[in-house]
Amino acid sequence: MTICLYESNEQYDAEYQQVRAKLVAQGSSLNEWLNAQNISRQLAYKALKGQSFGRKAIALRARILNEILKKVA
Repeated sequence: MTICLYESNEQYDAEYQQVRAKLVAQGSSLNEWLNAQNISRQLAYKALKGQSFGRKAIALRARILNEILKKVA
């Protein structure tokens, strides 16, 4: 599983906004999706916004991007 690490907070924020926009377009929200998947909201937000780079955070970010944006191969 590959995942892109960015150099700026703006890039992480843009990706985070893409995730939110995709879910809103589907009639949901990131918080609803995380609750349905039984995922910690705090860890997910830190992972998506580039504030946490531990194994779990990177794996969670990859999962979210894969399942929502179909971005990770």
